[in-house]
Amino acid sequence: MEFEGPEKKLEIILLKPDPGLRSNTDQRWDTVVRASGAEIVSRLSTHEMDAYLLSESSLFVWDDRVLMITCGKTTLVKAVPELIHTIGRGKIAFFFYERKNLMYPHAQSSDFEADVAVLNKHFAGKSYRLGPANHDHMHIFYASSPPNAKGVCPEEEDEDETLELLMHDLDPYVLRAFIPRPGERASDIESRTGIDSLYPGMLNDSFVFEPYGYSMNRVSGQYYATIHVTPEECGSYASFETNVAETDYTERIRQITDIFRPGRFTLVFTEAVSESDPGEGKLPRKIEGYRRSEKSLYEFDSGYGVLFSTWER
Repeated sequence: MEFEGPEKKLEIILLKPDPGLRSNTDQRWDTVVRASGAEIVSRLSTHEMDAYLLSESSLFVWDDRVLMITCGKTTLVKAVPELIHTIGRGKIAFFFYERKNLMYPHAQSSDFEADVAVLNKHFAGKSYRLGPANHDHMHIFYASSPPNAKGVCPEEEDEDETLELLMHDLDPYVLRAFIPRPGERASDIESRTGIDSLYPGMLNDSFVFEPYGYSMNRVSGQYYATIHVTPEECGSYASFETNVAETDYTERIRQITDIFRPGRFTLVFTEAVSESDPGEGKLPRKIEGYRRSEKSLYEFDSGYGVLFSTWER
């Protein structure tokens, strides 16, 4: 079975907070998720946010933004009209859409160019590719409304940054550790792999899929960490993402690579930047056991910047 682990991801940031956005009494978020081809499995909430675990990845909703990640054969762009209907087009300040190169593109119902054709019907945006065309790379579609909406970015004291590790070719020992034994729950896998040591103070919501596959959301206040694992030998993949800001991510990255032991991975760091480049002084120049093969850096006209790098064992 060819399951597509690498995700599609979108983020919408509002011009100002909408206290009613998180409500799901009208099943709005169920409708959004179903439009993409996924289903809601469970929900975890704090005072600041709701985290939905999906049949394919995750959805996070705050008063001022929405983050949605889907994998497999889902078509995330099909959720965009429902999101616009739910949020209101005039309330959207920024729209980001991200799609990594896929392992089984022939099994998808659309590619990035087709997705952009859909998105252009709703947003006057720009598309980019970070990384080489014939190796691991990232496609990004970005739009601001009004265009070049500098000054709408969150205040500097609200550290607005996201770290992603997108990992391929996991160690065979790790793959076996993520395949549940009879009667096991997600917590057993977390204990066996060391995931239980990640952000231990956060609330946890996790799920083991049949026949295998693991997803986790952890939240605290406005912060989240999420993991999704496809432990198939023919296309093993794991993703980690968090908005928990750190002055130095070296130890966090080492912790993640020690858990999954990928043969190669992509690091994506997004930040509302000011004077410095995204991740400057926060990301390691060297990662033990790996060599960096590519690095791309792009700063959008809104003030958000992305650092993209690929690493090989």
